[in-house]
Amino acid sequence: MKWLNYHHLIYFKVIANQGSISKASEILNVGQPALSSQLKSLEEQLDVQLFERRNRKLNLTDAGKTVLEYANQIHYLGQELLETVESKVFKKNIRLNIGALDNVPKNLISDLVDFVHKETGCFLSIIEGSKESLLNKLKSHEIEVIISDHDINNLKTNEIYSKRILNKNVSCFGAPDFYHLKENFPKSLEKVHAIVPTTHSKLRNDLEHYFHLNDVRPRLIAETQDTSLQKILASKGDGVVFLPEFAAKELVSYERLVKLGTLESLYAEYYLIYGKRMIENPAVDLLLSQDFEKMRPR
Repeated sequence: MKWLNYHHLIYFKVIANQGSISKASEILNVGQPALSSQLKSLEEQLDVQLFERRNRKLNLTDAGKTVLEYANQIHYLGQELLETVESKVFKKNIRLNIGALDNVPKNLISDLVDFVHKETGCFLSIIEGSKESLLNKLKSHEIEVIISDHDINNLKTNEIYSKRILNKNVSCFGAPDFYHLKENFPKSLEKVHAIVPTTHSKLRNDLEHYFHLNDVRPRLIAETQDTSLQKILASKGDGVVFLPEFAAKELVSYERLVKLGTLESLYAEYYLIYGKRMIENPAVDLLLSQDFEKMRPR
């Protein structure tokens, strides 16, 4: 039976994250010759080459990328073990590490995590970020699922899967002073100040296509990937915004926003993006098994 030296695995993980033995040496406070020797020992034990040197930087080989995925998972399990023993609660704690793209409505994120926490009692770690950064974390098993407004075809990656959880009409909302725009909608949006998502958002592209088809040209005064900021600006009267109804429901109930009209044939879609898991997680399984279209108010 082979035995794995976990110190070697920890050193490898830091070297991989830093891209060089010299930087890893400073962080670990271990001499460079010793690190090089222990990295070589790990490669000999696993019988694979973990790095190749390009442009003065250590780059992971395919084998190295796979080993790093396991190293990350072992690190998190080790931390969980220490926390469990320290708490003296000797049962398996469920933890869900979840990512969300910047432009996903905050109330959708909160609904999903609130549901899974109440059902499983899991500890939640929620990270917001760009598509690229979250995909990297998903591949390295730092997170287990991403809430996205892009399907898998747009993400262009292998061994990553998607499940559509919501498909909702997009409507236009504005402060009460914009109520008159309900008449002759959407033509009434001509030259009206509008706040839109940034160009990396699928909704932004769909909106521009919709404006073109309907021969209407709102005056774009701001773009932001944060839907919460869009709603704040709209409620202050800066311009109209374009959102699925559930994302604006609370401000509409407080009469800070009014619905001006629905953009026919334009939908906001949301997905759960996930990868192949080495260790089962009941919180992820629960999310993937739900029909959120039935659970959400229309």
